[in-house]
Amino acid sequence: MSCKEDVHEWRDAIRVLNTSSHHEFRVMEEKILSVLKFSYDGLENEKVKSCFLYCSLFPEDYEITKDDLIEYWINEGFINGKRDEDGSNNKGHVIIGSLVRAHLLMECQKDFTPAVKMHDVLREMALWVGSKFGKEEEKQCVKTGVKLSCIPDDINWSVSRRISLMSNQIEEISCCPKCPNLSTLFLGDNKLEVIPGIFFQFMKALAVLDLSHNRDLSELPEEICRLSSLQYLNLSHTGIHSLPVGLKGLRKLISLDLEFTGLQSIDGIGISLPNLQVLKLYHSCVLINESSVEELQLLEHLKVLTGNVGKDASMLERIQRLERLASCIQRLWIISISVEVVTLNTVALGGLRELDIENSIISEIKIDWKSKGKEDLPSPCFKHLSSIVIYGLEGPKELTWLLFAPNLKKLQVKISQSLEEIINEEMGMSISNVHPDMTVPFAKLESLTFSGLHELKSICSTPPARPSLKIVIEHCPKLSRNRNNEVDE
Repeated sequence: MSCKEDVHEWRDAIRVLNTSSHHEFRVMEEKILSVLKFSYDGLENEKVKSCFLYCSLFPEDYEITKDDLIEYWINEGFINGKRDEDGSNNKGHVIIGSLVRAHLLMECQKDFTPAVKMHDVLREMALWVGSKFGKEEEKQCVKTGVKLSCIPDDINWSVSRRISLMSNQIEEISCCPKCPNLSTLFLGDNKLEVIPGIFFQFMKALAVLDLSHNRDLSELPEEICRLSSLQYLNLSHTGIHSLPVGLKGLRKLISLDLEFTGLQSIDGIGISLPNLQVLKLYHSCVLINESSVEELQLLEHLKVLTGNVGKDASMLERIQRLERLASCIQRLWIISISVEVVTLNTVALGGLRELDIENSIISEIKIDWKSKGKEDLPSPCFKHLSSIVIYGLEGPKELTWLLFAPNLKKLQVKISQSLEEIINEEMGMSISNVHPDMTVPFAKLESLTFSGLHELKSICSTPPARPSLKIVIEHCPKLSRNRNNEVDE
């Protein structure tokens, strides 16, 4: 739909669909969706078309980060799984760009992270194409957000290649489907508590399994370890507290998401899952300690890691000295540490995107940019760091180190009795004298929250001009509205 005429046809189709009755829609469906299909037919090749159709597996108006979408595409085999040093996949971003330019996907942000979504009408077209024009082995079955309480009987498991039952109210599974062609299964955002092992008995081709956001799902059947083709497993936001013993059966697993779970340990994961490239442990109960570091070092192909440092502050220094591991870290949660000084290295943690510091006592946070065997960086900063959340931090009187995150989009600072200013003017000037590009703080900030900072008196001397900046300031009694505290709204 990149040409003018197609855009007009698309808009007219939207108008008709929005105003038609169910009967009228059924009558006009073939005609309207055929018009929309022209844009799909104009895509570069079958791989790009498959990437587009895959987006229809998600519920209406669903926002998915670009990195997550590319992760699905990689593990479905649509694109090569080769990643750059920062864990990204350039080919995936090229395909997303082509779909956006063709007006088949819309760019957006999800929690201040680049994302895309599909317009409802285009999703309808994609579902139509996937079911009516797809090759027999490419059939999709999508029943999302329709309040299903169980898996419906009318699913044709034997021919379906991709099935999505996301965002329903499915509480139990009692079937034993025979699905020799099934490569993707989405069961996320349901109410599952138990999954019987027999359910996975005939899924030998399954490559992508998403069970995320089933909060009462506390354990997995051992039979899941027989999914020998599985490459992607998402268990985030579930009640999982341990992994099955027979993990070594998942030798092809590339991506494992365990964020926001009760998982206690990753013992044995290094030997059992040697091909892991992505391991997400952020806000789980797994801490980076000597035991987990030993396991992580066994993962020679690891490119993306999210994790947590807690109680033992020395482990933060330890992992930064292990540059291969540190360079993989994209999300880091520092929890319940007590130490005089914390040093964050912009080289070692060069891939860091999100940083949380919670319930800790730290007198000073320092930034270092030296690296053994490498020259000092001309502009040492956390160039990928877009989100910082600080909660319950005691000790520091200022947070001038935030200047080293020039691309920050989200900043939350809550509950502190020690914090008196955000950017200290004198310290900020000394930094900008050495690094002139760090003169203006928060130049790209989109969301700012200060709450429960009872000693806070000053924010910064050079507030950014950000007309779209969303600001929440509450329970900061000593913060007066003056030149140093104003942030243009």
